[in-house]
Amino acid sequence: MIRAVLFDFDGTLTLPGSLDFAAIRAAVGCPPGTPVLEYIEGLAEAGARSRAAAALEAFEQEAARASAPNRGAEELLAALRARGVPFGILTRNSRASVRTALESFSSVREGDFRIIICREDGCRPKPHPDGVLLAASRFGCAAAECLVVGDYRFDVEAGAAAGAVTALLVNTTPVAEPSCPVDFRIKSLTEVLRVIDEVNAAG
Repeated sequence: MIRAVLFDFDGTLTLPGSLDFAAIRAAVGCPPGTPVLEYIEGLAEAGARSRAAAALEAFEQEAARASAPNRGAEELLAALRARGVPFGILTRNSRASVRTALESFSSVREGDFRIIICREDGCRPKPHPDGVLLAASRFGCAAAECLVVGDYRFDVEAGAAAGAVTALLVNTTPVAEPSCPVDFRIKSLTEVLRVIDEVNAAG
């Protein structure tokens, strides 16, 4: 049974494309193919880490101010609320950028989410399963009873590693194929309710 839903944020609950990853990589010196957070964490000199982190935060805040809710996001969250299904966010982004981006939502506020886990919360970032496992414990259910929804392979890989049900949101651009099986592939957030019903009917 699906008892809770855990969403990625940027590109999942918000429209994709607000973050310019090429510009971020250039600004912090991160080589192609290397995840930005892991690159910054691996910098040997504390000052360099601090400068790179500040540059990343500035890009995220700019993107957050320009972001908008993804198609069907607010309607889906309203439907989950009506069903009594708790939901949360697991993101590699900062909490400040999430709060800024949520200002563009008309019917959703920070307090509507049971949990919001960001990079400041001490978990290893996706694709590690730590955040999914923490979210499940806060939801009060097993990881296998969580549906993890995201638009990038790290989201699916984190969910699968934790034992959760996964749904890959295929937006308008091709996505890198996850290194693990995907339980569901969806083209719209409106399909999440169908996924929940299908899993619960099978259970």
